[in-house]
Amino acid sequence: MNEQITIIGNVGAEPVIDKGDDGRTFTRLRVGCTRRYRDPQTGAWRDTESSWYDVTANGMLADNIIKSVSKGTRVVVVGTLAVRKWSRDERSGINVTVRAESVGIDLQWAKVQQIVKTSTSHRRDEDEATAAQDSWMEPPAPAGDEEAPVDADVDLETGEVRELEPATNPF
Repeated sequence: MNEQITIIGNVGAEPVIDKGDDGRTFTRLRVGCTRRYRDPQTGAWRDTESSWYDVTANGMLADNIIKSVSKGTRVVVVGTLAVRKWSRDERSGINVTVRAESVGIDLQWAKVQQIVKTSTSHRRDEDEATAAQDSWMEPPAPAGDEEAPVDADVDLETGEVRELEPATNPF
């Protein structure tokens, strides 16, 4: 049975690179989820029992997890749920694994300083011109490097730079 699941929790240990039986490498990490609620009688915060998930990822996602996620990072994981029963000697249990399709840092608890765009395809030299058009992920240029004033409009036909009137605050 394959069910899509979204979990939000904290990484319990540093992610590791592992190798499967087929020889392919993947990244493995543990994510703990604990629901917190306010006790209606006392008003105090209470935690439920934690649920732990093994999360695995392949390819570019695995590489990016190793570079971006560490122990304690709050993450949002979307993937396919796999539940397996196991037994060894007199012990037995259930192993819950999420095969990650997407992993992100929970911005409720962390601030991402820089975004570095990655791609699963390799670019050729002629693709660099197209890549330059993908500037939406690049940080803005420092204030001193701009040719036109910050509050300016450029007439595309004449190239004339016109200063804009200050916007009124609607609040």
